[in-house]
Amino acid sequence: MPITLDDLKSIQSEFHADDVAIDLATMSLWTADEAKAYFENGGADSAAAAKARGTRHLQAGDFEAAAAEYRRALELGGGDAAALHSNLSLALLRCGKPAEAAAAAEACVAEKPSWHKAHYRLGDARFEARDYAGARAAYAAALELAEGDAEVAAALKLADEAAAGGVFLRQLMPGRDIALRAANSAEEMIFGAARQMKNIVYLVGDAHTRECYVADACWDVKGILACARRLKVKPVGCIATHYHFDHTGGVPPGQFRGMIFGPFGGGADARVPGLHEMAADGAAAHAHAAEVARVAAQCQLAEGEIVPLTQGQLLPIGAHVIEVLHTPGHSGGSVCLCVRAREGAPPAAAAEPSTSGTTPTALLVGDTIFPGSCGRLDLPDSDTGAMFDSLQKLRELPDDLSVYPGHSYGGEKTTIKAEKANGLLRPFTRDQWRQMHG
Repeated sequence: MPITLDDLKSIQSEFHADDVAIDLATMSLWTADEAKAYFENGGADSAAAAKARGTRHLQAGDFEAAAAEYRRALELGGGDAAALHSNLSLALLRCGKPAEAAAAAEACVAEKPSWHKAHYRLGDARFEARDYAGARAAYAAALELAEGDAEVAAALKLADEAAAGGVFLRQLMPGRDIALRAANSAEEMIFGAARQMKNIVYLVGDAHTRECYVADACWDVKGILACARRLKVKPVGCIATHYHFDHTGGVPPGQFRGMIFGPFGGGADARVPGLHEMAADGAAAHAHAAEVARVAAQCQLAEGEIVPLTQGQLLPIGAHVIEVLHTPGHSGGSVCLCVRAREGAPPAAAAEPSTSGTTPTALLVGDTIFPGSCGRLDLPDSDTGAMFDSLQKLRELPDDLSVYPGHSYGGEKTTIKAEKANGLLRPFTRDQWRQMHG
């Protein structure tokens, strides 16, 4: 709790320090113990004390206050100036001020040019400013000083990817990338269910702008967001390929509650993390218009908080668009997400031109296709006839198009060509399809 002016005056009186000035703008974020030390020392602050306050604010997520304290520590002098500039750069970067963060990092490099972390911090600031060539140079300098450092090497690779542009796409697998370290027993049960169900979460967007959508955000939203930060991308929205809880989170149907929450089911409102938590973090939730109401109820969101999707809708993302393909069958509002380059658009274009003539580069299919099979068609809202029509639509896409399923059943990736040869994109007649599915 911030200290008040009355608190400060009381402590000032306690230490008979009436001649010591009170600066509420600076001191309101101090603890009582820090204020006592200040008055006890006759108004003398120290770089070490300011640094400690800055670190406390940084850990608490108050980045503006942290930056102010690190600046104060530098003004007071003494201590490790390079470390203070490094911490200041980090705080400023978290404040969304990459130019100021770069200046602090450059000061850090000047103070200690042999410190790999100084160059790494500079790389991060330049990366955030989309100066990918400058970021690459700084990361390369850091790697020379810390040969074999995996974190620096990964950052250098990301700078190369960002400079090259193109589609940014990552598969996040429970047990490999997310749902790893549970904070409590309830979360451990949720993570165990995620690993058992083999869901795949996707980050998909533009490599240059570093903006992305999260497709089928579920199970471990904290882990998803941590992966996004590590990969230096910003989720601007989340898309459900269909309403089932293992793709949206929320309150699971009764038959799954025991598996996820134990024999007592966790209570009627026990919820799997997903779109609700993503929306709370600022990523707009999207679902097909036919399933918005169900997703809203399941995820405890207002319907107005969910962007309705329709066939052919384009979601611009940097130099690319995500085209919505309505593919009912597994559920009535199932969609596939077809990623295309925006015809004639430069990397940072903001307009929304037609995508006619552009070649798809990736297809996220949810549970419409699994390698060699498709999603279940024996559910109450499944429709075998609609699935047949949806598969025929997907047969028209280019053979070499990479296909990314919503579960790793049968594999993590396939192609239209492979599914035409060995999967359910083979040339069935409608009668043959009906016979296959009773």
